[in-house]
Amino acid sequence: MSTEPVVIIGAGWAGLAAAVRLTEQGHKVTVFESAKQAGGRARSVSFNDLDVDNGQHLLIGAYTECIALMKTVGIDTKTSLKRLPLLLTVADKSTKNKLILQAPPLPAPLHLLYALFTAKGLKFKDRIAAIKFSLYLKKCNYQLKQDISVELLFRLTQQTDILVRQLWEPLCLSIMNTPIKEASANIFMNAFRDAFTNKRKDADLLLPTIDLSNLFPNAAVKYIENNGGKVYLKSRVENIEISNNEITAVKAKIDDDKQSIKTSQVIIATAPQNLNKLITEHSTLNSISNNIEQFNYEPIVTIYLQYPEEIRLTQSMIGLSNTLSQWVFDRGSFCQQAGLISVVISASGEHMAMDDDTLTQLVHDEISILLASKPTLIKSFVIREKRATFACTVNINDIRPANTTNVKGLFLAGDYTNTGYPATLEGAVRSGIAAAKHCYRL
Repeated sequence: MSTEPVVIIGAGWAGLAAAVRLTEQGHKVTVFESAKQAGGRARSVSFNDLDVDNGQHLLIGAYTECIALMKTVGIDTKTSLKRLPLLLTVADKSTKNKLILQAPPLPAPLHLLYALFTAKGLKFKDRIAAIKFSLYLKKCNYQLKQDISVELLFRLTQQTDILVRQLWEPLCLSIMNTPIKEASANIFMNAFRDAFTNKRKDADLLLPTIDLSNLFPNAAVKYIENNGGKVYLKSRVENIEISNNEITAVKAKIDDDKQSIKTSQVIIATAPQNLNKLITEHSTLNSISNNIEQFNYEPIVTIYLQYPEEIRLTQSMIGLSNTLSQWVFDRGSFCQQAGLISVVISASGEHMAMDDDTLTQLVHDEISILLASKPTLIKSFVIREKRATFACTVNINDIRPANTTNVKGLFLAGDYTNTGYPATLEGAVRSGIAAAKHCYRL
C-alpha cells in the first residue's frame, strides 16, 4: 500500500465520507478544508447561546449510506436521530384546508397508496389522481426517456390543484430545492422511488436531536485523525500538479506556510462553484469546467424564531402553502430547544429581496396559524445560503460530472456529481464513497 496520502480537498459531507471510507480500508488520507470547521453547507452555528444549524436539515430512512457512515465514526443513530413514521401535514393559509398524509405500518408501496387514499383534506377525485400518479411513475420505471419539468409531469398525470399546491410542490421543493417549473422530473422520480417504494421505513422522517456538526463532521474528523489521517482546517489547496496526465502533488497553505504534498491521488470535494478554481489551468479538464460553468444555483433561507419555552407545534414538522414559509419545525420536540421554531424557505423568490427584519416579521405572522395564540417573539436569526445547492433543472444530469476524470488519480466528490440524486446529504455521502472506491481500485 502506498505511503503517500490520498489528498482530499474539502471537509464537507462528501469529502469526509470519502476520507472515512478510505481510512476504514486502511489508506492514509490528508484532508484540507479552507473554513475553520468541517461540515461544509451542513454544519452548526451559534444562536442565542444555542447550537443550531446553518440550515434546518431533515433526513429520511432511505438515507442508508449517511446512517451507515455515522455508525462507522461512532454516532449512536438511535439517539442522535429521532425517527418518526411518515406523517405530512400541510396547512393552506388561504383556504384553511389542512392536508394530512399518514402512512400505516404496511409494506411498501402499499403504505403510500393507503396513505394517499385515506389522506385527510382531499376529495375522492384528488385521492384517485394521487394514486394514479404513483402508478404512472411505477409504470414508466421512474424514468422518462426525455426529461421534462416536474410541473409538466403533474400536468401530464392530471394532478389536481390541491395535490400540487399542498403535497407534490412542497415535496419537490424540499427534496430538490428547485421550483417545479424548472425541476427535473427524472431526478424527482428517482428520489420518489427510493423514499416510497422499497421499504416502508425508508419514508420515515429522521430529525437530528443534536446539531449537524456533531451528527457527523466532528466525529468523522476524530475518526480520521485517530486512525492516522490528517485534517487541516483553515488550510487551502492552491494548486494541483499534473504531469503526463497524472497527479504528482498538491501545493497547500497550512498555517501561512506553503507546502508541497507528494501524492498520486486527489479527491476534489469542494462545492461546484469552487471546483473550477482548481482545474481551469489544466486543459485536459476543460469539458468538466465548461459543464460546471452552465450550472445555476438556488438559495435556502432558514429563519430561527425564539418564543417562550411553552410554545409548541402540534407536530415536529408542519408544511404551509400559499405562504413564503414552507416547512416549520418545532426544535423543542426533537432537540431540546424549547420554544425555538425554525422555518425553511427553499429556492429563489421574493423573500430574497427582503431585509432580515421584514422577512422575520412576515414569517412570524404566517406561522401564527399553527400556534394556539400569537406569542411574543423574543429573538430571531436569519441564515441565507445564497448558493445552497445546484439548480436541479431539466436535463441537468447530462452535464453533471462523473466521479472519475481523464486525469489519472484525480476524482470528484459532491452532491453535484452524477449520482442521479438531487443536492442532498445522502447524495453527497454516496458521491464521496464512490470516489473513495475509485481510489482504492487503482
